[in-house]
Amino acid sequence: MPKLKLKEKNALYQYGNYCRYYGYRNPDNEDNRLKVLAELTDLFYGKDVLDIGCNIGHVTFSVARDFGAKSVVGMDIDRKLINIARKNVQYYINDTAQSSSPLASKKNFDFRNCNDPNLTNCDNVTELLPTEYRPIKSVSNTFHEQFPFNVSFVQGNYVLESDLLLSLETCKFDVILCLSITKWLHLNWGDDGLKRAFKRMFAQLRPGGILVVEPQPWKSYGRRKTLTEIISQNYKNILLKPPMFTDYLLNEVGFANCETLSMPHNPSKGFQRPLKLYRKPDILATSKD
Repeated sequence: MPKLKLKEKNALYQYGNYCRYYGYRNPDNEDNRLKVLAELTDLFYGKDVLDIGCNIGHVTFSVARDFGAKSVVGMDIDRKLINIARKNVQYYINDTAQSSSPLASKKNFDFRNCNDPNLTNCDNVTELLPTEYRPIKSVSNTFHEQFPFNVSFVQGNYVLESDLLLSLETCKFDVILCLSITKWLHLNWGDDGLKRAFKRMFAQLRPGGILVVEPQPWKSYGRRKTLTEIISQNYKNILLKPPMFTDYLLNEVGFANCETLSMPHNPSKGFQRPLKLYRKPDILATSKD
């Protein structure tokens, strides 16, 4: 019986859907991955962006607010995390509508998901929130004039049930963020599922579009291989290891090139991972006919 309880508890976070993820990843409430991406000044400006595995939307919000993106969609499989992200959107909307009285908007916003019943009565509520629920610090001095109306969140599984469904995808994004989720796609859906996800990203990108990947190293997979029976089985059968991703994305999926950015600093060595940018070919530029 105790074994079953342990499995049930583990299954709650089988997708890496930790509700306090940003709290322990960014203890100082700063995400250094964004500082690295900020060096690419035109990466997000005026673009349509998809953030896969967005959790409660820290990165999603920052791209929409600080980087001048035309639109940003955050997607996560966990409905609870998406609900928190949507409530944060409402917070920003309230704050915009009542800018002359910002404290009023903070009081009206429902922070019950933060597990502290006293927070809703606090004037300076964002300062008292646990770090993982606070808006992330800005990496820019200017806010996008359309924010928060340029950000939205959807709940769903990014891995399609069949390769046949890939033919229904259309090019709708200029940039897709795939940050620290390849391991979870891999463990839950195996090689086939991750390959299908990579192909879907390619299909959803417009010509010349950019895929930003932050892959977890293979050694980190082992620490999560017993979360569920399915994960344990998939782990044993994985052949496409993370060092092979670039070769697969370039030679099998069809991306034109790969650029590795400087590794963002993080207090925890486990979160010091390189960011890789894959560019989809520009059809007009490569066409011979």
